Amino acid sequence: MDSHKYLFVNLTQDKRSKDRKTAKEIQTYVMQDIGRARRKTRKNARVPLKLRSSPPPLVQSIRDITSVAKPVVSTVPSLQGEDLEVESSHTLEGSVAVGLSRPFWNQNPLQILDDDWGMDPFALYTMALALNGNTASQSPSSSYAELSQRRQYFLFPFAPANSRSFRDLLVSPTMRDAVARDFGRGMSICLRRCASGLRCINSAIASMSPQASLETPVIMAIIGFICYNYVCQDFAQARIHFAGLREIIGLGGGTGSLPAQVRLMIMWVDITTALMQSHPPHYALPADLLPILPPLPLESSSQMENITALMLSISPEMSSVVHVYRDLKRLAAWLETRSATPGIERDCLSVSLFLDPIAHRALSDSALIISTTSSPLAKACALAALVIIISLRRKYDGFPGALPSYPITITDAVRNSEMDGPKFLMLRLWLLTISGISTTERNEREGAQAGLVVEMRAAGLRNWRGVMERISPMPWFKRLWEEECMLLGEDVMSKLHLSETATYGIS
Repeated sequence: MDSHKYLFVNLTQDKRSKDRKTAKEIQTYVMQDIGRARRKTRKNARVPLKLRSSPPPLVQSIRDITSVAKPVVSTVPSLQGEDLEVESSHTLEGSVAVGLSRPFWNQNPLQILDDDWGMDPFALYTMALALNGNTASQSPSSSYAELSQRRQYFLFPFAPANSRSFRDLLVSPTMRDAVARDFGRGMSICLRRCASGLRCINSAIASMSPQASLETPVIMAIIGFICYNYVCQDFAQARIHFAGLREIIGLGGGTGSLPAQVRLMIMWVDITTALMQSHPPHYALPADLLPILPPLPLESSSQMENITALMLSISPEMSSVVHVYRDLKRLAAWLETRSATPGIERDCLSVSLFLDPIAHRALSDSALIISTTSSPLAKACALAALVIIISLRRKYDGFPGALPSYPITITDAVRNSEMDGPKFLMLRLWLLTISGISTTERNEREGAQAGLVVEMRAAGLRNWRGVMERISPMPWFKRLWEEECMLLGEDVMSKLHLSETATYGIS
């Protein structure tokens, strides 16, 4: 057949040809180049470890730094070295969304993303995010399971998925259908991308120029792999990559010479790893890049003075924990004032810029209290600060692992503490409530509930509102914990009524 005579086909009258032979010839002509491209795969392709010339997608996730607080700079250096405005209107998101909304024939949307992103360092992470986000269970068996399921998502705040519309794109019906139909295809795309990225990193590290391994794209690529490991729950591999990242940064003389956003990324990964492994962070905070929380309102400041005196009466070493609690109260006050801002509940980046310094301090200053033979209540107070930090991270999809078994340690410490006087009632109720709302593990949850029932009966509290009023001076994120607190209150009140029925013989 001479295909050149089919350059134009008139289909204005009827788009479906009734001549099967002609229809087959048209299809053959249209598909021949596509088939040839699919068959001829390039052998041993070498892809340079460079980003595309357009601004990287992560720039849009820095968009709110200046709106969060004035001390943060308004421009950040791009990976190519030039200054890039934070409010850049150019993003990859729009073009990718258009490509996914009308995929060519039956093409897998993940393949479209893979083609469009080139050597973006977070492409592998984001594709894994699409795979994992669309295969999670959609039918939890209980309210607590629903809350737990909601915390399984993991977002790196500097990657494209920080954008709300990008997140919606990754878990869209189009993506879900493609992943469900051909999960193996999606996995093969990720594995191929993974192998290509590792070759690029190894090539840079093994090059004749030692400086090549210290370049920003190499560091960014390793951070991208760490985030990919987090999405896949491969924490052992993440630790290996983080150890390699520290070696490379050490060879380069530290983080001081790196671009601003890369320093913030390293801080975030460092603190996340420290929270997961319960050890102090490796790097100092990039203080010149972080916003400053506003001071406490007058009433909250007065409450904090009373809390300080109460906690120092437990032990003088509690001074470091008091500073963490003060910062958490300031963060809670800031979030409450931002509650009317659209999208703040999804703004992982803005919150992390405030939360990470608090986490750094809690991990560094409280390590001695947690690891030594301090009083049980002192340990419980130090661990409660970490529980709050991790719970907030999980609320903003910023913690890849499960909550450590801190709640049961806190509950046992409150139960066995000798400081059971009335002046410590607020602290004990608060510790037990924090334990109850932060865990979905049944034994930990029931232990906290039982402790609350005992404390409420001893204090003569007959309703859950009384507990909330008593603990309100402590660091508390009312809007973020609304659902968890409601579930905990319902279960505690049901147990309280049952215990009263058993005590008074009510049938």
